[in-house]
Amino acid sequence: EYSEYTTMEVIKMMLQQRGIPVDTVEPIENTSSFSGTIVKIGKVLIYTSNRARITEREIDTVLTVTEQNGGELSIIIVQLPPSSTILGMIRQHCEKIQLFHIGQLQFDITTHRKVPPHRILNAEERSAFLTKYHIQDPVTQMPMIDSQDMMARWIGAKPGDIVEIIRKSETSGSTPYYRLCVADVTL
Repeated sequence: EYSEYTTMEVIKMMLQQRGIPVDTVEPIENTSSFSGTIVKIGKVLIYTSNRARITEREIDTVLTVTEQNGGELSIIIVQLPPSSTILGMIRQHCEKIQLFHIGQLQFDITTHRKVPPHRILNAEERSAFLTKYHIQDPVTQMPMIDSQDMMARWIGAKPGDIVEIIRKSETSGSTPYYRLCVADVTL
């Protein structure tokens, strides 16, 4: 059995790493068809489902409730990994919704020794990167990272963002790699 307290603490760590203040957690009265609890941290609404999985209808509800409450991002926490249908729907709205199953939120994955540091380039860094490497069309000229990759979700990468990944090697030290975030790498 997973602890909701642990999950919320991990969510706070994730949001803090994105630069979002987590001092205030505001409960939102749930009068919608979403089955679970809703809290707001900054402009992020966090939905913890009482059900093992979420339905397409509940995703539509989450989008509506988030907009009604002035939110910019919805994070949905469910008990089990999503079905391919739900994952497809999440991909369609990946700029507004992130979905995690509770097992993915038991610790800060950035502290694991096998996970290299990831970060999103800011607008100035992005422009300098594209100029330096003469990239005119990142979609065709860059390797990609899927919007549903765990680290992409952790850092809040959205389609169009360029993600820097610092890989460590015994022979070459630290080497940066760059990936363009896309909604779905299989398309």
